[in-house]
Amino acid sequence: MTDLRVRGAMHVAIGLVLVASWHAPSAAQTDLSPPFTRALSYYARLQPRVLWVDATANLSRITHRAGVADIVENARRSNVNIIVVDVKPISGQVLYPSAIAERMTSWRGQTYPEFDVLQAFIEEAHKAGIEVAASLNVLAEGHKMFGVGKAYQKRDWQAVVLTVQRSLRSPDGARLRVRGAEDPEEVGTTLVQGPETLIEGTSTPGQELAVVLEHSGRVAGMVDPALLGDVPLAPPDEGRMLLLRDDARTWATSHLRAGDTARFEAVTRLVPITEAPGERIAAFVNPLHAEARNHQLALIREIVQRYDIDGIVLDRTRYASLYADFGPIMRNAFERWLGQFIERWPDDVLAISPIPGESVRPGRHFKAWLEFRARVIRDLVRDIRETVKQVKPNVTLGAYVGSWFSEYYGVGVNWASERYPVGYSWASQAYNEAGYAELLDWLTTGCYYGIPTRDQARALGQREGATVETAAILSTRVVANAVPVAAGLYALNYEGRPADFRSAMDVAMRRSAGVMLFDTSHIYDYGWWDIVAQAMPDQAYPLHACAGLLSQLRSAHDAVVGVGEPDPLASRMPIVPYQPGGG
Repeated sequence: MTDLRVRGAMHVAIGLVLVASWHAPSAAQTDLSPPFTRALSYYARLQPRVLWVDATANLSRITHRAGVADIVENARRSNVNIIVVDVKPISGQVLYPSAIAERMTSWRGQTYPEFDVLQAFIEEAHKAGIEVAASLNVLAEGHKMFGVGKAYQKRDWQAVVLTVQRSLRSPDGARLRVRGAEDPEEVGTTLVQGPETLIEGTSTPGQELAVVLEHSGRVAGMVDPALLGDVPLAPPDEGRMLLLRDDARTWATSHLRAGDTARFEAVTRLVPITEAPGERIAAFVNPLHAEARNHQLALIREIVQRYDIDGIVLDRTRYASLYADFGPIMRNAFERWLGQFIERWPDDVLAISPIPGESVRPGRHFKAWLEFRARVIRDLVRDIRETVKQVKPNVTLGAYVGSWFSEYYGVGVNWASERYPVGYSWASQAYNEAGYAELLDWLTTGCYYGIPTRDQARALGQREGATVETAAILSTRVVANAVPVAAGLYALNYEGRPADFRSAMDVAMRRSAGVMLFDTSHIYDYGWWDIVAQAMPDQAYPLHACAGLLSQLRSAHDAVVGVGEPDPLASRMPIVPYQPGGG
């Protein structure tokens, strides 16, 4: 960066601090998250402009020098200033020669050369003036689709997951295996349809049977959908319906009659994540397992020591879902932290309703459990930061998280600022203390929606919460100027709509402190490098390139915002989760 740009940015930052100090409004007037960081990033062009290179999606391109050079050249022409290279994908294997982890040399039956992907990116990108950050799927140590990874070799590392097996029991005691829409699909199970669903008529009689249940379990009726005609079948208030075929249809005709009372039953089990059908892809490990934790720290230390890297980026530094981790290590640690023995485990934390589609039942320690899990992840991020900075203080630490903060407690992560008061009903009074934004140098949130702006959503009759704009605004507020946020875009959502993708990039850079493009493979597939270059015609630098600037922005925030004040905007602009659980 030129000295002129540095001096200009510092003058702007100092001005912000002085203005904030002199003109701090009353509590009634205070904007609880004034967008200092976003504004400075936009007007001073101090924006992280990030290109994400997913490991498995780009293997054929990044395992030779020419492919890496082509990515870097396209990034340079597009004014990208950070390339994130996924060096430890979900499987836990790595894309560089490691003394600690297994190297990925094949994928989906294809063998790849032992090429040092990370070193090639560093050499090519640094020639182009672009930073390189190595991304790790930190707590993912196995790919369940292929049965590979350290989690399979070290079973005691695995997260322990609360699973459920559901059934519908008839008055005579016969049982039919069923599942809710939120449960994993399993062969031989029948989907129970919720109160908002309809069953349409069919043209072939004798193939299906619709069973309608009241909330009490009383069988309100049984009908062949071929008899419905053009009038769809709806359940009673809070009722459920089943559409049965083959053996399930035979079961119902043998064991149920209209007016009978059936009941849903649920049997829960605690199983290792590789045996949990609900966790489909990544085999997560327990962040409190000493050996598993030290393995992650050793990998990060190895990368920072060995390579002239600019940054480390944390991905999947979380739990698999709300249903993990309920193993003995977590239980013992939670009881020590809580200061008491938990008699009913895990029911005193959460229990699963037997009725498919109903929410989990929070136990008496539910809020404390959510806070505890978030503190575990915060402490892991702190240890990672210390590991990085002890080796090379100038290496930055970033992270990827999903932008749906109000739902992210499900994966045990509070990525907000510790200054940000979390006012949701699920949060404990001290939940904000688990916020880890201050431990980062930059953050990218997955604003993975196919509608760029709130205006477009209104015009389409869609929810404003399912837009890039809303996600970027709320991401910026939640971090409370602790760290610059680059709104992440999922290019796949815009396939065939290049104009909307460019609009989404513009919204991301205006409503957050930068932009992250996921994934490089899609940009190639759609031929969108020119679109990316048009959206970023001028050069920018990451905000962390100005040493000391971030601390001044945090000071400016503290000068105008009272500690512990709730943020009313967060409740007025609820974001729609892009996907259940994590991102």
